[in-house]
Amino acid sequence: MAKTRRQKQKVQDFQKKKLKVGKTKPKASNATDTSFVSRSISVKNQHLGEHDEDLSKRLSLLKHHNATVRKETLQTFQKMVPKVMDTKMMTPLLTRCIPLICDESKQVRSSLMDLFHEIGQHNEQVLRLLCKMLVLYINMAMTHITSAIQADSAKFLGCLLKYCGDEICRQAFVKLLSSLLILLGWNQNKTQNSRKLHSKQAAIHMDVLCELIKQGCLEPSQVEIGLTSSTVANPHLIPECPQPYEHLKLFTRQLQSKEGSSTLPDLSTQDIGARQRVLKDQNLPNMHKQLDLYIKEGGDSGKSANNLKQLLDQFH
Repeated sequence: MAKTRRQKQKVQDFQKKKLKVGKTKPKASNATDTSFVSRSISVKNQHLGEHDEDLSKRLSLLKHHNATVRKETLQTFQKMVPKVMDTKMMTPLLTRCIPLICDESKQVRSSLMDLFHEIGQHNEQVLRLLCKMLVLYINMAMTHITSAIQADSAKFLGCLLKYCGDEICRQAFVKLLSSLLILLGWNQNKTQNSRKLHSKQAAIHMDVLCELIKQGCLEPSQVEIGLTSSTVANPHLIPECPQPYEHLKLFTRQLQSKEGSSTLPDLSTQDIGARQRVLKDQNLPNMHKQLDLYIKEGGDSGKSANNLKQLLDQFH
């Protein structure tokens, strides 16, 4: 009997069962039940990081071949600035946007400038921390082969001087001064051709040059009050700039310049006295000579030249 029972079980295992319509297939004898019941599922802070993910996806669009896509991406970032200002996304956002200073599209450059203004109005320290990168690309734009990019480079500099002018002057006053003079055609290098700029364009460059000299060479109003008042305002003497000892170059390597080359751009311009000496000794006579020509012509450029000359007269 036992043998026949085992034989019947083997036959049943290999027997194909007929399924009826409307009935579910019976489960296998070795099937495991994986179903479970839960009363609630708690997902904490699921709304956090929503803007970060959205920005991360859009950052790649800044390199899109279509200028309209790049412009609209910058406009989207500008609207999101108040929401992401205090998040970790501000640094990668700016590092991707700053190279567009040299973008070939005028609309893209204009949208980028609007973004810088939006960031500066909310928190100028964000721009201050990325001053080195901003100065690098502004100088690249000033020496760009495309004249339209050169023309807008001074506008970008004027925008940054509005929000972090002291930091800009500390880091690259001499370099920016030299680049602006080249843009105006006032460079003293006789091997380069000085070209005559349009009156409106020359006025923009001279206005930015005037602002750069004001920020870099004029004593701030706090210094005129005296040491006592500044000490009360800042009793612990905490530096206002992000890297106050950067000019010592303790943790950086610098390539040594060749013998006989000009070391003017390498001068430390941390204090106002050094910047004033560079302005007086190297550029003041030539600048007065060029300004007189624009003042005689009048117009927008003549007005800007007159304002700049009145400022320079304070350094005689």
